[in-house]
Amino acid sequence: MEIKPLAFESLGVRSQATFIETKDVRILVDPAVSLAPRRYGLPPHQREVDRLTELAKVITEKAREADIIIVTHYHYDHHDPGFIIPKDIYKNKKVFIKDPKENINMSQKRVRAPRFLNSIHGLPESIDTAEGKEIQIGSTKIIFSQAVPHGADERLGYVVQVAIKDGDQTVLITSDIEGAPKDQHLEFTLKVKPNVIIIDGPLSYLLGYALKQEDLDNSIKNLERVIKEGAETMIVDHHVLRDLNYKTVLSNVYEIARSVNAKVITAAEFLNVEPLILEARRRELFKEENKPARIPRNLAQLLTAGGQ
Repeated sequence: MEIKPLAFESLGVRSQATFIETKDVRILVDPAVSLAPRRYGLPPHQREVDRLTELAKVITEKAREADIIIVTHYHYDHHDPGFIIPKDIYKNKKVFIKDPKENINMSQKRVRAPRFLNSIHGLPESIDTAEGKEIQIGSTKIIFSQAVPHGADERLGYVVQVAIKDGDQTVLITSDIEGAPKDQHLEFTLKVKPNVIIIDGPLSYLLGYALKQEDLDNSIKNLERVIKEGAETMIVDHHVLRDLNYKTVLSNVYEIARSVNAKVITAAEFLNVEPLILEARRRELFKEENKPARIPRNLAQLLTAGGQ
């Protein structure tokens, strides 16, 4: 099995786009890319837009190779109705989506999911809801969780987790569970027992605002548990990489991993490249070069619609 993170915060953008290839099937999870409309009161820097443009091309190219495309929920860093990623990536693909009607918050149910489904209408070979399904393709099994909350409560909706199993290797993509603050977030992990887990990490940069200390503590405890339960590699990225102090936030997780000879790394480190932290360094970028981005029209649509 080949696992290739395509776009993540450690690669310079908001995304969890991941390409997975087995001998039987090629799968792309969450083909989208986004930027924070504002951070530290600042708009995106030109370097962020340049990187977004670069990685959007990577996602588009890999999408054309994919047999199956999966959309875990309807935030714009996980799906795209054609703002940046061309809609035709869905042509002749088998598509599995978060249920657009059940276990979903109002903004996704009334606006985002219908807009997305209308945008790709007539393109895919098939579209199916993902929750609870198992698909066998040769020796590869794709297993979807039931819907779980996007973090500690349901205000931001629900997501679907996806595990891909081939032989004795299993990779689990948790989608946006914000570091697993609830035991409910771990049920699927404990069921599928992944060798590799790709998890988004807590919203530590919003501690005291969108994140309570209790939920942060629970997330760290549950991340430690995943390692203790046997995950050999944890790619922890996305939300937590919006915090410049992410290594301090995850210090106990790193320690547990060292004690059992497991790895806790970013998506960039998994690819053997240096992390490229841009959003969390936006203030620094503007100090180095006061260069607000020239926003392309398609990106302007996305930012106006909201980064999440």
